[in-house]
Amino acid sequence: MKAVILARVSSKEQEDGHSLDAQIQSCYEYAIKKGFHVIEQFKIVESSKAVGRPEFSKMINFVKSNPKDLAIICYCVDRLQRDFDQQHIELQKLISKSNTQIHYVKNEFIEHKDMDSGDKFRKNLDVLLANDYRNKISDNVKRSIKKKLEEGTILSDSPLGYLNIKRLDKDKEKAQVYIDQERGESIKKMFEEYATGLYSMHEICIRATNKGLKSKKGFKVSKSQVENILRNPFYYGYMKYQNTLYKHIYPALISKELFDECQSVRKGKRNVKSKRSEKQFILKGLLKCQHCQCSYSPEIKKGKYIYMRPTKSKGNCEYCYHINENKILSQIEKLIAKLYIPNNILLEIDEELNKNSVNEHKIKLDQENKLQTQYKKLQTRIKKVRDLFIDDNISKEEYEDLLQEINSEKHDIENKLQRLTDNNDIFNKTVSNIFNIASKASYLFRSSELQEKRQIISTLFTNLEMDSEKLVFKARKPFDMLLNSYQRPSWLPEQGSNLRPAD
Repeated sequence: MKAVILARVSSKEQEDGHSLDAQIQSCYEYAIKKGFHVIEQFKIVESSKAVGRPEFSKMINFVKSNPKDLAIICYCVDRLQRDFDQQHIELQKLISKSNTQIHYVKNEFIEHKDMDSGDKFRKNLDVLLANDYRNKISDNVKRSIKKKLEEGTILSDSPLGYLNIKRLDKDKEKAQVYIDQERGESIKKMFEEYATGLYSMHEICIRATNKGLKSKKGFKVSKSQVENILRNPFYYGYMKYQNTLYKHIYPALISKELFDECQSVRKGKRNVKSKRSEKQFILKGLLKCQHCQCSYSPEIKKGKYIYMRPTKSKGNCEYCYHINENKILSQIEKLIAKLYIPNNILLEIDEELNKNSVNEHKIKLDQENKLQTQYKKLQTRIKKVRDLFIDDNISKEEYEDLLQEINSEKHDIENKLQRLTDNNDIFNKTVSNIFNIASKASYLFRSSELQEKRQIISTLFTNLEMDSEKLVFKARKPFDMLLNSYQRPSWLPEQGSNLRPAD
């Protein structure tokens, strides 16, 4: 009698071991013992719960297409089926309409169309036991996943920018993850550049590739990989599993604020739109007409002169003109030059900021204590909800809903605590840096490359508009207060009358 051999494992990890080969060997030994001629073998790496079970269906179709009856040799019942599903029905039809047999080597059992009720009961009992075993494994996996998520440990490999420490015993050791020194800085820069709104996803991908960023397997990163990176909360300290966020125990690569900025850009809330072009221009996508709000597009004339051309997308407008880019940049440079602050004023600003540090530190401690109190209350609420569920006072659905609500509150408090930790004295340092940057902005703009000029403009201004040939602007805070600062009679209250000369 001719026969086919079927061996199955549920995952790639099992395939890499010896399970498939051991099943095949046992089935061949059984075929030799029975005098069967093996005409085909099927090695299937597929869960018994896989939708449709396509690989298993190939074996069924092969048996159906064979003109003669065959023996299907399988190591044991659970390798063939673990449920009374569609495949079970197909097998029963195959057996009932032909002399096809199924030989289970380990179970020492043969399934055929002339089985009596006792044999059928035995076979069905084996299927039930296999199904129960599968369900218990599933429950154990779910419990293991839940425990890992609550502990803040990763379920699989870490994303690009991180590396996993190899574990000798995966069942006993927790996954350890650290920032990849080679790729981590590139990923952080990717977030920072995208948050400016100056670059599309495609441009971010090109910039990352040009800087040498590659996947863990050494391939170039694709646009879809870049998008997944920019959407992944792991980088600011949280793992997403089934639409729920869980705080992980590994170092964060970026801040939550930077991540949120990127999401705003991705959703179009801060997207700087511009037409695609291979050549980059300083003012591309940054300029509009004050009157009709149409955009200006750069174009090159005579091969070297750059003009900003109104698109007239809103119709004809008498205030829209073709303007040489240099005329607009000249006006921008004059605006930036007004941000100059003398060195002696910078020193006095630093002194004033240092005086405020003690008071700010007290306020920070007070806020931190209040948040810690709220956090402890939430921990108590979680215990109460768990007790209600254990005592059958609430359903599983109610328990999960309440738990998700409380975890969401915990998530917010953890973010606030993290910001308080990260922002220790950062306000004073940031203000000081703003004034220092403002005092050097003119020099930085003149000496920068094209992309840096674009970033400086985007940092300083929210809108750049043209009223005929005159530039109209709206500066970002706090730079709006610094413009025309050279005209101010005094910067700080209660200054002495004997001021030092400006540098």
